[in-house]
Amino acid sequence: MFVGFRRFSGAPRLGVLHLLALAFVLATETPARADGEAWLWFENRIPIVRTRTPEFPRLDWRVVADFRLNSRSSGLAQSFLRTGPVFFATPWMFLALHGTIQSDKLKTGVHDQEARVEFEPNFFGRVGDFTFNDRNRFEYRWRESGHRYRYRNQLRINYAPVGANSKWVPFVWDEVLVDLSGFGVNQNRAQIGLGRVIGDGTRIDLGYMVRSRWDAGIWTHDHVLNLYVLFDVKPLPPAL
Repeated sequence: MFVGFRRFSGAPRLGVLHLLALAFVLATETPARADGEAWLWFENRIPIVRTRTPEFPRLDWRVVADFRLNSRSSGLAQSFLRTGPVFFATPWMFLALHGTIQSDKLKTGVHDQEARVEFEPNFFGRVGDFTFNDRNRFEYRWRESGHRYRYRNQLRINYAPVGANSKWVPFVWDEVLVDLSGFGVNQNRAQIGLGRVIGDGTRIDLGYMVRSRWDAGIWTHDHVLNLYVLFDVKPLPPAL
């Protein structure tokens, strides 16, 4: 699952935005509430054009189902369905375009829907024993009440030594969410976890996340148990 990465000397600079966002949230003196949540993510990549490594002209179709539960919503709080193509333009970048439907439970108990169009440049590579993914997602979000624009950046770092046979992959990631329609940085998600690689095409991640979000004038820090299951495309066998 982490083969085919190239070395990339600029990787240390990718975390600057995340460090600044974390410092801003932690330095905020406003009192915060907290809540416990459970998130379940399932991602399936369906092959259209396969390659031996993750590089041009690989093309997949991605389908993601996302369910989020918490106590303040008495169960299911949000659900997402995301789908669209993923195109590997180079050995270190893929581009994705998604359509997403979201349903979330409001404080009134009514479910509201949101439609999104998402463009995602995703950069990946290797530095020594570590691999990384830098996901950039630009979102157009539409509801009956109006529309907004948002940018999200997620930097994930995996410990995956070259040639190692271990199927256990420790990882950390951080994601900054920036509302481009006036709110600015209003959410940060930091996670640490352990992944388990199963065969050539499946990975299961279990992680603990602290989600910091601006809610009703204060920062709220939620504790999240996050389970992610990826069914990836098996690579073509090596050429004879």
